[in-house]
Amino acid sequence: MKLGAMNSPSADVLTELRSLSAMGFDYVELTVEKPYASPEILRRIRDKILDATHSLGVQLLGHIPWSFELGHPYQQTIFPYHQSIGVAQIHGKRIEEAIKTCHELGIEKVTVHPPILTAETRRSEGRRIIRQFEEAANIFVSTAKSLGCTVLIENLDEYAFTMSDFEELFAEIPELGFTLDIGHANIGKLENNSIEYLRRFRKKLHHVHLSDNLGGYGDLHLPIGAGTIDYAKIMKKIKATDYDETVTLEVFSRDKSYLQISRERLVQALGIRKKRSLRQHRWTHRSTRS
Repeated sequence: MKLGAMNSPSADVLTELRSLSAMGFDYVELTVEKPYASPEILRRIRDKILDATHSLGVQLLGHIPWSFELGHPYQQTIFPYHQSIGVAQIHGKRIEEAIKTCHELGIEKVTVHPPILTAETRRSEGRRIIRQFEEAANIFVSTAKSLGCTVLIENLDEYAFTMSDFEELFAEIPELGFTLDIGHANIGKLENNSIEYLRRFRKKLHHVHLSDNLGGYGDLHLPIGAGTIDYAKIMKKIKATDYDETVTLEVFSRDKSYLQISRERLVQALGIRKKRSLRQHRWTHRSTRS
């Protein structure tokens, strides 16, 4: 497996690349969002990013902000003299823009989020919102495919977007892949349901997010081992299915030593005997410069 980490969008991108590479990560999952990693900024420093990834021997993945809500029900602007444009349409365009920016950086896997459905929203507008999301996703997945990118969708907690919702979505959009978020699979549950996601969607699985939390409804992004998730058991189950792709540690702390400790614990759990050599195991760098 290839191990990665996520940059902080509140920090300088190039500094983050150097810092995470120095910890031994194979790749950085780039959050394409403000304040310092928006599509506009990333395009402006594109050549510097490509130089850095090439010299450091790291690859990039893409991550679209959760706040881009494609299931948003509001359809009118606050200005009556403007043409009515829904929030979902605006966010859909921003996702397309982010995917195109990822392509310019040589990124081939991009993770997005499903709509967040509360119990009341599901009862009153659930079918319409899911259908609206499917229509929007068809568009940006098609755009990504034309650029050679794969779009993956990650699970939230089981109440916000259920496994049945995922089954319908994958049937509607066969090109859409799956990111298993082990931390999210622990929210609102007495027992982490990552294994059930794995059983039902293994053929779609192309990426994993890993962090810890205390269950309940807090997506805390704790260092692994600091919460209630039996990450070693889950990761061994994933490995047993011959999964050998990417795993991103989503450990968010100002003190990056917690991220380093989490990486060491994951390496131990996966039975990786020694630190991967960036020179010997460098991914092929696909430059997109003109």
